[in-house]
Amino acid sequence: MQVFISSVISGMEPYRNAAAQAVRTLGHEPRMAEDYGASPDTPQRACLAGVRDADVVGLLLGARYGHPQESGLSATHEEYREAKERRPVLAFVQEGVEREAAQEDFVREVQNWSSGQYTASFSTPEDLREAVIRGLHQLELSRAAGPVDEEEMLSRAEQSVPVARGFSHASLSLVVAGGPLQQVLRPGGAGS
Repeated sequence: MQVFISSVISGMEPYRNAAAQAVRTLGHEPRMAEDYGASPDTPQRACLAGVRDADVVGLLLGARYGHPQESGLSATHEEYREAKERRPVLAFVQEGVEREAAQEDFVREVQNWSSGQYTASFSTPEDLREAVIRGLHQLELSRAAGPVDEEEMLSRAEQSVPVARGFSHASLSLVVAGGPLQQVLRPGGAGS
């Protein structure tokens, strides 16, 4: 899984490194602005393409908003808007900092968006690393459920209904067929 990490660079380098390390810890590939080399396009367009190519976008929101692009939004804000309708967004908000007004508005926008994101706070790079691991883990668990097969669920429910043997008394049968059907325990390899 590719995870695009978006943040304003100034003062965030130890945090960005911690987030990238967390992504690698779970066996995924972190991608950041500096991973996109020279291209005929602008660096911001290359990053927006990176957002579209990523499986997940991680936002690191600190004190600074960043330099406005042609749109009037910071690069990170543009990347968030590009991602929020296309990809899961994991937002991590730094605590204990005095945010620029535009950054405060951006943080509020991110926290008020309710679908498809995980939001956590952090103070130290280690806090962030742990929050990124938790966020990615929760995302993986949410994706682990198989697709819903309504016909298969109906078949299981029908098989559980008792066969009527007579009509001498009224009866009520309630059947719950949880779904989707999925393997809960996975077999381990030798020595697991």
